[in-house]
Amino acid sequence: MKKTLIKTTLIALTAMNVNAQNPGIKIADMDKSIDPRDDFYQYANGTWIKNTKIPAQESRWGSFNELADHNNDNLKKILEECAADKTAKPGSNKQKIGDFYHVGMDTVKLEKEGYAPISPLLASINKIANKTDLLKTVAEIHTQGLSSLFTFAVDADEKSSNDNAIYFAQTRLGLPDKMYYTDAKYEKIRAAYKKHVENIFSLLGDKADVAAKNSETVFNIESQLADGSMGRIELRDPDKQYNKLTKVDFFNKQANLDLNSYIVAAGATAPFIDVIVRQPLYFDKLNQVINTVSIADWKTYLRWCTAHQTASFLSAAFVKENFSFYSATLQGAKEMKPRWKRVSATIDGSIGEALGQIFVDKYFDAESKKKVNTMVDNLFTAFKERINTRVWMSDVTKQKALEKLGKIMRKLGYPDKWKDYSTLDIKNDSYVANVLRSNHYEYKRMIDKIGKPVDKTEWGMSPPTVNAYYNPSYNEIVFPAGIMQPPFFNAKADDAANYGVMGAVIGHELTHGFDDQGAKYDADGNLKDWWTAEDMKNFESRTGLVREQFDAYVAIDTLHVNGQLTLGENIADLGGLTMSYYAYKLSLKGAKSKVIDGFTGEQRFFIAWAQGWKTLSRDEALKQLIATNPHSPGNFRVLGPLSNMKEFYEAFNVKEGNKMYRPDNKRAEIW
Repeated sequence: MKKTLIKTTLIALTAMNVNAQNPGIKIADMDKSIDPRDDFYQYANGTWIKNTKIPAQESRWGSFNELADHNNDNLKKILEECAADKTAKPGSNKQKIGDFYHVGMDTVKLEKEGYAPISPLLASINKIANKTDLLKTVAEIHTQGLSSLFTFAVDADEKSSNDNAIYFAQTRLGLPDKMYYTDAKYEKIRAAYKKHVENIFSLLGDKADVAAKNSETVFNIESQLADGSMGRIELRDPDKQYNKLTKVDFFNKQANLDLNSYIVAAGATAPFIDVIVRQPLYFDKLNQVINTVSIADWKTYLRWCTAHQTASFLSAAFVKENFSFYSATLQGAKEMKPRWKRVSATIDGSIGEALGQIFVDKYFDAESKKKVNTMVDNLFTAFKERINTRVWMSDVTKQKALEKLGKIMRKLGYPDKWKDYSTLDIKNDSYVANVLRSNHYEYKRMIDKIGKPVDKTEWGMSPPTVNAYYNPSYNEIVFPAGIMQPPFFNAKADDAANYGVMGAVIGHELTHGFDDQGAKYDADGNLKDWWTAEDMKNFESRTGLVREQFDAYVAIDTLHVNGQLTLGENIADLGGLTMSYYAYKLSLKGAKSKVIDGFTGEQRFFIAWAQGWKTLSRDEALKQLIATNPHSPGNFRVLGPLSNMKEFYEAFNVKEGNKMYRPDNKRAEIW
């Protein structure tokens, strides 16, 4: 289980189009009939918005997708080369990648198999006779990398970041969030979900009336689990999710769950004394529900969990049904992505560092890493200066903040130490079997960490990934090779454009260490209060302005952005863009910026930022993003931070009366 508090840019990281004269911004995408002081997003992207349609296979489209497509094309070449190489040494990464891709693309074989590859798991579920069997089977499912009932994980102890700890947490639900099970506005989605679950049971061979009954059973169980779960806002509070108990006390408190049997079956044989419970109320609820739900109904629920999470790796009927609900109904996509893209994403998610080694060798430019490293140096310098000049912070807290900044680790491009996949068996026998074996390999790696110190050299993303993240327990920023390349970043491009996008993304991740969540972790990655009470009060007052600003934005129909849910990302956008602006100024070394295409460097910096977030979304996708995603829609990620920055006002002569203008007392300046 990845740490829930790792802060990523997720769907929001985007690429820049390349202009032959000035790679980084595209003049043709702009709509200069729009006053930049009234709507800078439309000014920077208006022509692109008018002329672009979302591809049928996508639920949203923007610069990020353009870069992802570029990466996908390169990955396809690697996958096809590996699959065609009959001389690859057995057990080598090349053999594993090639066989994984070949069997994933073999639709004839997949059609013959149907759901046979998951029959062993279904058979285990069918044999359950009592609660002890139930918990043992849940453990078996977990060892295959599938979720059900609750989550068990080994990860850094958030209050002792060099030590690994055992975590128990709520499970994932079939619907996007707990509110989907009760809120009136999701009634149609609930009906579609029940039909989807029914259809999956039908594909497993259940008769129509049994499949319909089983769907209701699953929905009723999930509704009860959702009722005990934390919502999205609570999940943003690391203090609420850190509840350390002795193993004995926790297991005794949840006596109905028979967690001792679970632990043995899960292979967690190394001794441990304590556990950290993410959501105590969830386990209190589960401890009750485990007895009120019949064994037969639990078996139905586990059949669903297994089929639901493997459907996209089975025969066409399962794949189409999975697409119909999760991509079409929830996200508005019109067509499935081509199979090679889906298989490529699976392999990257399963053995990403094996694929990543070849990707880095073929497509990663060392010059990009060198220049990004220089940008990071400038960003650290700019951040240090910003901390020192914050009038709302005391010297005591400033010193703690500077200590934390100074200890932030940077990881650029790819790991120094690659994963060893020698114990992972990838065959040409079954697509889903390869997925489950890969899952089990990762599970075994996780279990082996019990009682051992944290290895902070590990990466949470594969090198081809077009994304980045901040991990508070490691106090690190991580930028895979996938994002450090043209057209997102171009070592030969205008610095203003590079700092406006890549620099701001780096600054974004740095600022996550000092947003409303990251600020709760100290320099060593421990969940610890290092602020004076007065400084924290000042900090919360300033972040409150950001929350109120985004609460007021209407995304679609009457749906507002959730300022509290998106607060951390909005703080990071504002801080990251501010930091990158001053890092860009540092890169000029006192010289005046050049005018290119009629724009000063400062203006190009902001245009690059705005073009980086250009996005078109289908209504369904946008509504789900507003309900569940900690990132704001792309247009508000442009308008929000810029309307708070005096540097933007100066670059484009924004005055009172312009729509981008915010009064001084409403303007947020944090970092």
